Amino acid sequence: MCSPNMLRIFFWLLLGVILAISIMPAEDAPTVFVNDKLNHMLAFFILSFMARLLWPLINALILFSMLAIFGGGIELLQLVIETGRDSDWMDFAADALAIVIGILSARALNSINGRDSASE
Repeated sequence: MCSPNMLRIFFWLLLGVILAISIMPAEDAPTVFVNDKLNHMLAFFILSFMARLLWPLINALILFSMLAIFGGGIELLQLVIETGRDSDWMDFAADALAIVIGILSARALNSINGRDSASE
């Protein structure tokens, strides 16, 4: 099994990859689903789930806020960078929903594994 430090490195690399994919031209960006909102939800579910598992003592509201700021920042970048991408606040809503689901899912797994999170 990977060490927590290796998984943290993977998390930060994944964060960078998601940012890079989000600002590259749409026709060049890899996707998993045909539906754009599902791609957003997959990316932010994985990020939030991993973050919650890796840092179980961070307050969930702080974790949510940090990842939501990242998602909102991506939408703002898409407004100003000329890559043919459209900024869509429904994308941000999909990100936020996925963050909540990811945090709650990882919290449940942490509880099952006996890794309690900080008071929330």
